[in-house]
Amino acid sequence: MAGKDTFLLEVDTILKTLLGTTRASRTTLRIDLPLFGLHVNAPAAEALAAGVHSIKNKTSLDQRSAVAIKWLEKNRRVFVEDDCLNTTPEVAPEKEVTEVYGIRSEMVAPVIRQNDLVGWVSVHNVRGPHIWTKTEIAAIEAACVQVLRELDCIDAA
Repeated sequence: MAGKDTFLLEVDTILKTLLGTTRASRTTLRIDLPLFGLHVNAPAAEALAAGVHSIKNKTSLDQRSAVAIKWLEKNRRVFVEDDCLNTTPEVAPEKEVTEVYGIRSEMVAPVIRQNDLVGWVSVHNVRGPHIWTKTEIAAIEAACVQVLRELDCIDAA
């Protein structure tokens, strides 16, 4: 079985590539992976642009009850929010998202295995609103596929 360190090293590479492709401030993977002691309330991995603060230790928000994650559960595709401070009430993020995480725009994509939402990849922009392009949306979708491949490697090992 592939170990936790190997899995996280591969995920770090995926997130760093996604960070560069999207020109974002932060990328994260949150995943329920009990084998490795990982739970969605704390990022399993993150990549940061220069000067951007980490949210790895920010665990007070129940992630599964967050607006974006409820949306993911229902829609099973990339959640895109170009302006977190100027949006419709039904998808407005929790205060922690904007005040503690500092997010001004985000994309969140589902990691689905055997029809279960086991995690998600997030792309955050803390600099202000950002209109996410089709290329950036495709990049986060590709990152989720890569994460699924890494999960398959764990199972195959």
